[in-house]
Amino acid sequence: MLISNAGASKAEKIREWVWWGFLLAYFASKYFVGGYTGFSVNYALSVIALVMLTAILPYYFARWMTGQQKGARRISAMIMMPITGTATGLAVYFTQFIAPNYPSIELANIIHRAVLPGAAITVLLFTPLLLGRFTKTPTSEQKQVT
Repeated sequence: MLISNAGASKAEKIREWVWWGFLLAYFASKYFVGGYTGFSVNYALSVIALVMLTAILPYYFARWMTGQQKGARRISAMIMMPITGTATGLAVYFTQFIAPNYPSIELANIIHRAVLPGAAITVLLFTPLLLGRFTKTPTSEQKQVT
């Protein structure tokens, strides 16, 4: 998953390191929710599915999608795609894992939980643009925006 970034700018490398730190922290926060400290293969697989649907897929899809756009459309995609992706991922997770086991819980009651990872991914997408402004060499993403 780690893209070979030999020609990447310093800002793009920072984004990669922050992404992996975010992913580790996000997985840990989902795994140890409510003070759970044991280990169960089924529980671990469930958390992996949740992280895959609400963080990994939305991040890489939004990153790919923003790479296809230029100018204002690119900025709009950087803002909208991560939250849309995490909300869609949470909705899929809800319908497949939560709703069958807990029919009294409604999707509207938990969809707000998609905002935090979506906002974090949005910040990660903007990182090379923001950090690149403080360096002398523009990042590849800044070249696409202008």
